[in-house]
Amino acid sequence: MLERGHTLLIAVSGGPDSMVLLHTLWHLREPFALKLFVAHLNHQMRPSAAEDALFVETTAHDLGLLCICKTLDVPTYQRQRKLSPEEAARQVRYAFLRATAAQLGADRIAVGHTADDQAETVLFHLLRGSGLRGLGGMPPVRVPIIRPLIRVLRRDVLEYLRTQRLPFREDPTNGQRQYTRNRIRLDLLPALRQHYNPRLVQALCTTAQLLADDEAALQAVSHQRFLAARRPAAPEQGQLTIAEVTPLPPALQRRVLREALSEVMGSLQGVTHTHIAAILALLRVGAGNKWLRLPRGVVVERRYGVLLIHRQAPLAAVDVDVPLPVPGVCRVEALGVTVVSDLFRHDAAAGPFPTGEVTWLDAERVGHDVRVRTRRAGDRLRPLGSVYAKKLKAFLIDAKVPRVVRDRLPLVVTSAGIAWVAGVRPAEWAKVTPATRVILRLTLLRHVPGEAVATVLEGT
Repeated sequence: MLERGHTLLIAVSGGPDSMVLLHTLWHLREPFALKLFVAHLNHQMRPSAAEDALFVETTAHDLGLLCICKTLDVPTYQRQRKLSPEEAARQVRYAFLRATAAQLGADRIAVGHTADDQAETVLFHLLRGSGLRGLGGMPPVRVPIIRPLIRVLRRDVLEYLRTQRLPFREDPTNGQRQYTRNRIRLDLLPALRQHYNPRLVQALCTTAQLLADDEAALQAVSHQRFLAARRPAAPEQGQLTIAEVTPLPPALQRRVLREALSEVMGSLQGVTHTHIAAILALLRVGAGNKWLRLPRGVVVERRYGVLLIHRQAPLAAVDVDVPLPVPGVCRVEALGVTVVSDLFRHDAAAGPFPTGEVTWLDAERVGHDVRVRTRRAGDRLRPLGSVYAKKLKAFLIDAKVPRVVRDRLPLVVTSAGIAWVAGVRPAEWAKVTPATRVILRLTLLRHVPGEAVATVLEGT
């Protein structure tokens, strides 16, 4: 946690845990040659907040330490970002601590979590549903954050305060049961201790340490697999070679995806197990939906052997309207796609009926005056299997096509209307029926950077 001569910023709220942390480190300052600073954040979330700040400042002054005290409007931050009070306070607090440490040149930031806090965290994650990382609890060290009291029981903290006659501030919100963590502390942990295991806190902390060790080992392996799967990509974009990911066990697949998402998004805030499961479905052969929209404007797209992760503003609309030879090839550089058309007799068709990037249409109904274009105002489509036509915009929304790609989505059209929303769904009027004599097969090829289309065409 510490080395001799370190500069240490101590987060002090004024509560029991942080006061014991402050006094303990103050006593260790000379043996470890530590330079200490105190930081306190007024969250403006309770009436006594100003008094708490004054108490911490006075205590630091009495110990001969500089206290950096700041007031921030956490309730407004919470409302603007639609967060819980606890999450909003946590985000603002750690941002303040990191910024203050950087200004002071501090090597470490000490926070006052105890073994009881660790046990509460493990139970909280277990009840919510979590993997090894969540069940591993809070790490004792995640530079620059250190938790010197993480193995200390709260009862020992209170005993230390009593014997040393140290004052502290009580947080009245700790007794409010509308918060899940408070109910775990006040109700669940005492009941489990009483009826199942008097040493429950120690048992949960041991479990957390074991699982954290397992998670670290798995993460080291998955990082190597991530490096093997990662492809060069443009800024604000990530690329994974699917063939490098799919052979891995599910636990490693999920970790590789999470690392790829973190690299593009900066953090996994808002990304849930459901999102990861949906991306895993894209990796499987025959996955129908080629796009997924994730929180914070991120789109995940499968393009043949590559999984693309985009984080960017919606692309500018492109006005495209070019002829599609039948049979023939139409490459549209502006959209990054090629549409291939070919004809064959219905009696030579071998099922099943294709979906996704390939479709079959009735060649005689479609005709030879075929074009590839982008959408226009007023476009309508009667999707395959539907009784009624609808606005193309409404169809794309229902089909969960991300807004970021709608204005660059290739449409195959004739004088009769839209025959195929490429890669999504054909039109009812152009479908193959028992009366169809000749089938028009359309194939959509997406251009992966650095990969020639001719290479892909050889396999069609």
